[in-house]
Amino acid sequence: MRSGSSTCAGALFMVLLLGTSHEAQPVGTERILTKPDLARPMFVGSPAGDDRLFIVERTGEILIYQNGSLLGTPFLSIQAVDTTSEGGLLGLAFPADYAASGFFYVYYTSAGLTSRVSRFQVSADPNVAGASSELNFFSLAQPFNNHNGGTLAIRSGFLYLGLGDGGSANDPGDRAQDNTNAFGQMIRWNISTGTPGSLQAYAYGLRNPFRFSFDRLNGDLYIGDVGQDAREEIDIQAGTDTSLLNYGWDVEEGTLCNDPDPSELPCESTSFANPMWEYDHSGVGCSGSVTGGVVYRGAIAEIYGHYFFADYCTDNIWSFEWDGDEVVSVEVTNRTSQFSPPAGTLDDIVAFGEDGFGEMYIVDNGGEVYRVVPEPQLGMLRAGIVALAWLASRRRRFARRGYGSRVAAVVFPVQRA
Repeated sequence: MRSGSSTCAGALFMVLLLGTSHEAQPVGTERILTKPDLARPMFVGSPAGDDRLFIVERTGEILIYQNGSLLGTPFLSIQAVDTTSEGGLLGLAFPADYAASGFFYVYYTSAGLTSRVSRFQVSADPNVAGASSELNFFSLAQPFNNHNGGTLAIRSGFLYLGLGDGGSANDPGDRAQDNTNAFGQMIRWNISTGTPGSLQAYAYGLRNPFRFSFDRLNGDLYIGDVGQDAREEIDIQAGTDTSLLNYGWDVEEGTLCNDPDPSELPCESTSFANPMWEYDHSGVGCSGSVTGGVVYRGAIAEIYGHYFFADYCTDNIWSFEWDGDEVVSVEVTNRTSQFSPPAGTLDDIVAFGEDGFGEMYIVDNGGEVYRVVPEPQLGMLRAGIVALAWLASRRRRFARRGYGSRVAAVVFPVQRA
């Protein structure tokens, strides 16, 4: 998230060694919801196999979209949400056993900009959850009103939250390099027993991991870490990598030396995990702010396995495919023009989401939700065939070269569409 409203004329795109670009495939977007039905949508998601789409409104409501329309009654209404600056109801996650337990998790800021993670439970009506069912198990007072993070996600029985460094500029409290606090970290709780366990650190050295996601096929973690004045970055951690990685902020912004401190690691320290790629956005006002996305695992063969993300300020949308090799081969596609919808304006993008079957949605800050259109609609049988083919094509490469290694980045200019 960011402040300001200007855009930049172009961007320098940081692509990995051997990265190439190609033409966009024949897929696009269609708008499914807009104002006045929605106010400030921030995220969408669904339990696995569920045909409903749950829409998170920043003001504190979760709505349900089903069979082409919104249900009349909100799924959940939280009254004590503080929307000051970058606050609000920002994240939602459903565990694998949602159909049986009825539990789900939300992330929001309450009065005084206190970050909260709570568990709720659906009522006897499957389309309504009572606010009184809230079990709050994490609260953290924010020292500033920006860099709150915003995403919850679940992998292998753990609930993950990405938190910013506490805000302001250049992390004045040096919180992100201190892995004993929750600021500037990916943190998690074991929820496999139903009751959330104690907080665990999973990664640190982050500025504002506003949107992150796990690849639903292999558990790879993709983090869109919002930069400050110069660089936006995507960090990737393989699902098989359990290291406590340090992504370098605020010593480095991306791979750029930013604010070295004698009490911290030096710039270019080998202890820092480099971004998998990054792009430059130097300029006046809002010249760049990455919105991390998702790896597409739906039924569209042409984009299967590609990671999609956007920039809130420039409205660019890109995708690439990371194969997990130690020399990563990335095909970078600018899909901005391709995803320009026939109705509405897809800009100020705040989230990418998935429905219960792996199809992808894009949410913008203007009150609109778009669906990436399968062309043609081929159903789950095709998706399964595509998944098997994708895994088979990479099995030898993963086994031979070691999944999850990192390499340095190389800069190539890419003009905005």
